Amino acid sequence: MKKLIFSTFIILCLISEVSSAPVFKLRVKINGAKDTFLMLAHYYGEKQYIDDTLQLDKKGWYTMQCDSILASGLYIIAGDNKNRYFEFLLDGESKIEFETSALEPIKDMKVKDSPDNEVFFGYIRYLSGQQKAMEAFQEELKTVKENKQEEARIKGNMESVNIEVIQTIEEYIKNYKGKFISDFIRASQEIQIPAAPLLENGHPDSSFAYIYYKKHYFDNLNLGDARLLRTPMYHPRLNQYFSKMIIQHPDSIIAETKRMLSVVEKNPETFRYLIWYLLNFTERSQIMGMDAAFVYISENFYENGRMDFWVNKTVKENIVKKSNKLKPNLIGAIAPELIMLDTLMVPVSLHNVKSKYTILFFWDPECGHCRKEVPLLVKFYQENKDKFGLEIFAVCSDTNMREMKTYIIKNKMNWINVNGPRTYMPNYRELYDVYSTPVLYLLDEKKQIIAKRLLTEQLLGFITRREENQQEGPIGISTH
Repeated sequence: MKKLIFSTFIILCLISEVSSAPVFKLRVKINGAKDTFLMLAHYYGEKQYIDDTLQLDKKGWYTMQCDSILASGLYIIAGDNKNRYFEFLLDGESKIEFETSALEPIKDMKVKDSPDNEVFFGYIRYLSGQQKAMEAFQEELKTVKENKQEEARIKGNMESVNIEVIQTIEEYIKNYKGKFISDFIRASQEIQIPAAPLLENGHPDSSFAYIYYKKHYFDNLNLGDARLLRTPMYHPRLNQYFSKMIIQHPDSIIAETKRMLSVVEKNPETFRYLIWYLLNFTERSQIMGMDAAFVYISENFYENGRMDFWVNKTVKENIVKKSNKLKPNLIGAIAPELIMLDTLMVPVSLHNVKSKYTILFFWDPECGHCRKEVPLLVKFYQENKDKFGLEIFAVCSDTNMREMKTYIIKNKMNWINVNGPRTYMPNYRELYDVYSTPVLYLLDEKKQIIAKRLLTEQLLGFITRREENQQEGPIGISTH
């Protein structure tokens, strides 16, 4: 049997929005089961959570009671060793009863007090039967490779099964419209893309499929329906949309967030989940500049208190603290001024550096990664300084000036070198979010940040593309 993976987080009962809801009672009999108890769990986003256990009585029934209605969604019944027996839908039922066998839990299922689940198990049995028919045809197809007539016949039969399945699914959705079972089945269906229209030259529009798919991506799955949040469909669909369907640029992520709010705000739970998802998505992103979207989420949903009901004070403070650290060094912002002492103990200003491009380089003599990066940067500087009008403003984090000078001379770091701790300005680590080295920023002639956290090997391609495109704004590329 399929194993069930649970989070360690345990929820005893999910409180319904309706405070006057009656007591919920669940009874399950699995003939042939050897479990001393059963577990009830539910989907939520990308995870599964245990709700409670069902205790075995003398008549062979596993039973649990809860003093409130369980939140609507897809639930799981598993054995005491976490083997999954079956899944079922809940949508406001106050009691529900299942009787089946351990050997064939879906095939032998009998349902009481839940019309939705009678339809649900009928639907599963139908799909299972059609799947077996398709598998049989596929096996038969392997035996007639040299017989084109038989091959055509079998493929025709397979196409007939496929058409019948599509039509049957459409009938389920239509016949049970208004019921959770209809919305659940619909949410599991992919969008069907029609044939692309022809362009004036007679060729199909190659961009039609993507544009149509993106526009209709959530037609079958209502993002504002919290019931679907407790199914295996919601999170993967949301994640694929933001990671695959949207241009990986902060402006695109922010625009989509604004667009989706009108849908998810209808339900507090889906609103919370979308904002939580986007906060994590933008924080984990390896795309340069995506921290601007993280700051947007923080400012518009955490700092202003909109998420206070769901987020504890410490978590909020950490989010806001990180956002405030990122704000000064977002791509497109003017790099914060640095005035530090050079090797002659003379103060040098970053903003007074006259060059078309300034590479702001944070390093440490004891840093292993710096030992690899410095020779590459020296070579790049020597080969491209005059070609692109480059200068490097290198900030050493070590307080030992003797070691700093020795390292500079040994590695021929013939650019502007300053000592980070000997500064006239606020802590550079805070200003530039530097808590490990090396860190490399690229600034334009106005000292506007145009790239950050690059590696030396990425510099040439980045600057070349910018020169070719004469592009002044941020460019979204991966830093890894």
